[in-house]
Amino acid sequence: MPTIKLYANLRKLTGTKELSIAGATVGAVVNELVRQYPSIGNVILENGELRPHIIVTLDGRNIIDLKTPATKQDVIAIFPPIAGGSHRSNGFSRFSDQSRHYANGETHGWLV
Repeated sequence: MPTIKLYANLRKLTGTKELSIAGATVGAVVNELVRQYPSIGNVILENGELRPHIIVTLDGRNIIDLKTPATKQDVIAIFPPIAGGSHRSNGFSRFSDQSRHYANGETHGWLV
């Protein structure tokens, strides 16, 4: 069975950071996870599909296609969105300031 690693609030919803769930594809594993822990479905799914801000990796590689095969040796990690701290500068968070500059084409050497 693939190993599922959970992060942030998903750990709280399951009471664990890691579990094993059977499934032939990443999608089958995700569906079984939601069946066993229905409250996770409210966080990671929207209309039966992964929410756009949820990141799923298979052995460290981002997965977009949930039909990707999964083997018993694989590690599937699910990352929910994580909010940052409360650093603010003139009413804007640092992230907001960087996002505004990036949107204006000013990368200032940032890795984009």
